[in-house]
Parts: sequence; C-alpha cells; structure tokens
Amino acid sequence: MVEQLPGMAIRRIAAYAPPTVVSNATVAERLRQEMAKLQAQLDRDLTDDEAAAFRTNDKWIRRFIGFRERRFVAPGEGTIDLAVRASRLLTNLGGTAPSDYDMIVFATVTPSCLYSPPDAGPLQHQLRIPEFVDGIPHELGGMMISLACSSWVAALRTCYAFIRSGQAERILLIGADAMSTTINWRDRAFACVLGDAGTAMELVAVPNVRDMFGPNCFWSWLGGSQADIITTPVGGSRNPLRTAEDLRDYQHCLTMDGKAVRELMVEFVGGPGTQAALHKAGLSLEHLDLVTLHEANRVLNGDIITRWRDQGFRGNIIDAGGNFGNTTSASIPLALALNPDALQVGKRFGLFGFGGGLSACFAFGLITSPIEVITEL
Repeated sequence: MVEQLPGMAIRRIAAYAPPTVVSNATVAERLRQEMAKLQAQLDRDLTDDEAAAFRTNDKWIRRFIGFRERRFVAPGEGTIDLAVRASRLLTNLGGTAPSDYDMIVFATVTPSCLYSPPDAGPLQHQLRIPEFVDGIPHELGGMMISLACSSWVAALRTCYAFIRSGQAERILLIGADAMSTTINWRDRAFACVLGDAGTAMELVAVPNVRDMFGPNCFWSWLGGSQADIITTPVGGSRNPLRTAEDLRDYQHCLTMDGKAVRELMVEFVGGPGTQAALHKAGLSLEHLDLVTLHEANRVLNGDIITRWRDQGFRGNIIDAGGNFGNTTSASIPLALALNPDALQVGKRFGLFGFGGGLSACFAFGLITSPIEVITEL
C-alpha cells in the first residue's frame, strides 16, 4: 500500500490588538495638524488639490472606507510585541508547549528591525523555546514572509508545503503588523485605514482524510507592471533614507493611488482572479459557505462581494466589522478569530489576500475538525 501524504489542519487561532483605540475623529484631527505644519513649512496657503490630501472626517471615512476605528501600538512597541502577545494566548489554551513547534513562519510587512534580527528569532527567545536540549541543538525552523497584504495567505501556503512534504508536523504561523508606524500623515489614503494587530495560528499535520486544504486549493498571482500604485518612496536599498527632509515629509512611509487600487482590485478579485483560483481547486462560488477578504477597505470589499453575488455566491462574509482597520498580515486571521461561531465543522471556506506588488494569494478549504479560538481585543 502506498502511504498517503499528510494533510494540514488549523487547530487553534489567537488574536491580540493593542488597547489604544483611535477613532476616525482622531485621525481627522491629526491630518488637520499635519496640514497646518505643511502650510507653515511652505509659508503659504495650500492649493485646493494639496489640501484635498488632508480633508476627512468620521462621516467621510465611514462612507468611503467603512472603518469606525483602529488600534495603535504604544510608543516603543512594534510587531514583535504583537506577535508575542498573540502567541502566548495560543499557548495559554494548553495542550501545546512552545517547544512542540517544528517551525515559526512569520508573516509581516513591518519587521521590528529593518535588516536584523528577523522577528522569528526574538519570538523564539521570548516564548522560551529551547535552543539546546541536553546540550544538543534543538531543531526549529524559522521563516519571514513579506508579500504586502497577501503575506498571510502566502505564509499559509508555505506552511502547507512543509507539512504536506513531511518536513514539519506542528507550525506556529504568525500574522502581525504595526501598520501605524508606516502612516504618511500627509495623505489620507493610508492614514484613514491602517491599524495594528497580531495573530498566531497552530497548524498541525493530520491524516490525509482530515486535510482542511489540498495541493490545488492555493492560488497566487503577481502583477508587477503596476507595482508603483502602492509604494514606499524612500528607505530601501535602492533609495536609502538619508535626509531629515525625507523623514519630515514622510517619504519613508506608504503612499497609494487609492482610485487605481480600487479599480484594479475590484475588477480582478471580483472576476478573473477568483474564477481562476476556483477553477484550479475544482470549485465554484456556490460551493463556499464562508469567505474572508483582506480588510483593506470595507467599501471596496463590498463591491467585490456584490460581483460574487451576481455570479452565484450565497455564503457568509466574516470580517473584523470595521473596528480594527487594515492590519495587513493580521487581517484575515483576525477576522476568523472574531467569528468563532462561524467556524463550524463541514463549512467550506475561501480566504482572499490581495494588495501591493501587485499581488494576490487565495486559499480554499473545508473545516474537518473543531478550531479553538482565543482573543484579547
């Protein structure tokens, strides 16, 4: 008899968000303050086009973006702090010790340190996963994955490959970002949407009959010809941060052509991208009971869902309810953790990540065993 390859199941999900709640009104006020600073810097009134980058209020954000509030890390905190809090919640459920993990796969676009150390290392240390056992080095894989807002689904696919191939039996998958540290406070495009959160997920090897996914249930896409519509002008190896003016003008922070992103992603995710992914998996929209989209903009997501409804989708949308903003690598697992009652055995799901690069990563699966959830929100 030919031995079947193992499958992968989600055993547990934990989610953490920092306690500092930032309202739409607070964001609008910060933008007004930045507009005043820029006017003083230029020693003139702003033109109407220049001022438009700062104008917003609670009503505008709710109408055009769909967020009510978000969370920000405290000064001196970063992505590693979010990941540690989420991971400790996970281990507090009992039954799994940190030393039981074969690998840490860490999805983020906001590493705590620019070049080194990668956050997987400090996380191992803070979770007290041993480096040596009886004087022998303890094997533990570590990996950082960064693909903009597609990072977490790309990391999930990577975990599946390791478990499916037999190279790991239990993986700690982190999705965490301190997106507030990337905000350009001179542009409402990102200032109104970004927030911070950390998630941790325990993924385990299971018999093939209990596999929640499948080798054909992951799909990815890259559209680098339009990479410049979401970018960070300064700070990488090609254009390092060198001047105080770059810092003052937020050139090291994110910038986005929001209109272009909306037009491209609604069309792509609402149509050919999703259809190509479903075809590979041997599914259709009618098969999906639950879907979770990366929560970049709830109004944009609503337009995608409307297109899906027209194509036969009748399932439920699970999301973060507009209370946490765009948390990038935490976005999809955060939504799952916020809706534990929806994660019922027998439900078929779709996970949709898309964003800068341009990039898209989708995953489909079937819940074959109970999923434990714990949150500190």
